[in-house]
Amino acid sequence: MKKKVLSLLLTLCLAMTFVPMAAFAAEAPLFGGGTGTQQDPWRITSQADLIALAEFLNSGNAETFDTENVGVGNCHGYYFKQTADIDLTGVTWEPIGYSGGGYYFAGNYDGDGHTISNATSTGKNDADGFATAGIFGWVAFGSVENLHVKNANFVATGHNEYSYVGGIAGLCYGSSIKNCSVVDSSLESRRDNNNNCAGSIVGYSTGGTFEKCAAENNQVKTMCYGGGFVGEVDDTYGVGNSTFTNCYVAKCTVISETDDSQGTSFSGGFAGEMTDSTLTLQNCYVYQTALSIAGNAVPQGTGVFAGNLWGGCTIVDTNCYFGACGTTERAGAAAEKSGEEFENGTVAGSLGDAFAQARNYPKFKDSPADYSAVDAAIAKANGLNRDDYKDFSAVETAINSVVRGKKLAEQADVDAMAQAIEDAIAALQYKGADYTKVDAAIAKANALKKDNYKDLTAVETAVNAVARGKNITEQGEVDAMAKAIEDAIADLQYKDADYTKVDAALAKANALKKDNYKDFTAVEAAVNAVARGKNITEQGEVDAMAKAIEDAIAALQYKEADYTKVDAALAKANALKKDDYKDFSAVETAVNAVARGKNITEQGEVDAMAKAIEDALAALQYKDADKTTPAPAATATPAPTATATPAPVATATPAPAATAIPQYTIPQTGDTSNPALLVVLMLVSGSAAIGIAVVGSKKKHNG
Repeated sequence: MKKKVLSLLLTLCLAMTFVPMAAFAAEAPLFGGGTGTQQDPWRITSQADLIALAEFLNSGNAETFDTENVGVGNCHGYYFKQTADIDLTGVTWEPIGYSGGGYYFAGNYDGDGHTISNATSTGKNDADGFATAGIFGWVAFGSVENLHVKNANFVATGHNEYSYVGGIAGLCYGSSIKNCSVVDSSLESRRDNNNNCAGSIVGYSTGGTFEKCAAENNQVKTMCYGGGFVGEVDDTYGVGNSTFTNCYVAKCTVISETDDSQGTSFSGGFAGEMTDSTLTLQNCYVYQTALSIAGNAVPQGTGVFAGNLWGGCTIVDTNCYFGACGTTERAGAAAEKSGEEFENGTVAGSLGDAFAQARNYPKFKDSPADYSAVDAAIAKANGLNRDDYKDFSAVETAINSVVRGKKLAEQADVDAMAQAIEDAIAALQYKGADYTKVDAAIAKANALKKDNYKDLTAVETAVNAVARGKNITEQGEVDAMAKAIEDAIADLQYKDADYTKVDAALAKANALKKDNYKDFTAVEAAVNAVARGKNITEQGEVDAMAKAIEDAIAALQYKEADYTKVDAALAKANALKKDDYKDFSAVETAVNAVARGKNITEQGEVDAMAKAIEDALAALQYKDADKTTPAPAATATPAPTATATPAPVATATPAPAATAIPQYTIPQTGDTSNPALLVVLMLVSGSAAIGIAVVGSKKKHNG
């Protein structure tokens, strides 16, 4: 069933016929200058000027403007020129003109080849829920030319009524759009009902004229009619047929999806749907455009130039082409071409003078040259660290020689600029890598004393692995060489210290008899202070341990020898009457031979002195031959019992030599008689003496 168009369009047609000339009732913004005439257009120089134009239209103030002899408001008959590229980053964009109150744009906008980039918009809705989105919301009986839209993101949702989204304009009514392009953008229309459409250039066209317009690398998404160029063409409202001359769609994605089974869902390479009209195409093509539908809408479908032809519509195409669209439906008389034919200039040659072969597919001759290779080369150069190179000036010169603004016909010149930059980059020579850390590590390695370490091979290997001549981009490898040397040095293990002297000193200490000395604690302390596990760098400490033991041993003092037996023998000899004996000289000799000051190590000598005296005493003979009392026998004196004391765990060191103590002489006495006989004789002599004394006394007293 044929759709009904908006009543607003009919109203607009009537208004164009019957609206009288309006008086100037309001002042236009100053914009960037100009008076609005064709000779002196209002100049759109900045983001602020573009926003001011949208506010001017959407506020209704533009209705009061008119030129003489025209009688149509909304800047009809006025001219605008964009004088610079405009970036709308950070701006919530409201399209210029919308449906509410008939606030459409009827002026003439010349982009002058400039770009509007990074526009983001959710469109503008009127009171009835009618939504439009684009740089322009509605263009009616006006024109837009020489304008390029890049990286736009437009999404509009209609509520109970229509929703139209396009990169240039949401809706084009009886207007002209020439030399315009939309690239790298996302265009999406949503709705609460069945009436919505989206296209790269315009969402909806009635009586529109399109010349030399391009749609590249865009994503178009809708719930009803989606087209790579225009969502829907409906020319049933008396303003002429929409025509498309020297236009193309390349590398776009068109998606139409809905879950409304009562709705419709169509996706076309050029137009989503044609309604009661003829799709007129001349020198146009569609290339590498993906068409898809999803959901359960009935009807639904895809087509090269039109997703659907409604009401007996036809496609009239002249010298048109398509390729890589995934379908051949509704392609009219257009010829299908391969990707190679699009890329090698075959299609460009067939399209005529308006087109020239670009890198991947035909573009307009007067389109800007493709600077992508230049930009890539500059980006490559800017990504370089100029401090890495010996001389960066040739690259800088090549970059500074780039001339912008060339046309596609001059592409060879532009490519030469790119090549000059690439050649300068290729000729760059890196600075040498910094070997400072390597040299420092090698110096450290060379300063090592090889004989101090168990194994120096890892260090030698790391040093030998150093490769000179690396450049600054290989600095990491050079630093790794330095680290390898440093790590090998850090992993070195010293040889063990030499404990030979320590062990010798310990052996000497252990050979000593602790009980022979007055104080052995210094030796024990030095022995206990020995610390094992020292390395060769600590040899001085080890040698000091050995010396400490040796010094303690050297300082030892022997205990004095035991003269008890000697003294007993001397006492015995001194108790004798020399004259009682035939020859007392042996005793005297033995007594005089006693040498004092002997130490414990000479105890044998001391004991021998005692024995000599005892032996001499035992050999004495009384002078009186009748005398039966033998000389006193030498009484054996038990030797002192030595108490065993554990020696220190050490190796013995010879004790220091004792200093001789001067001998002293005890007078010689004693006899050689038997001790028992001597006792008997002494008792008998005592008794006799007592008897004599008693008798004498008696005699004395008796007399």
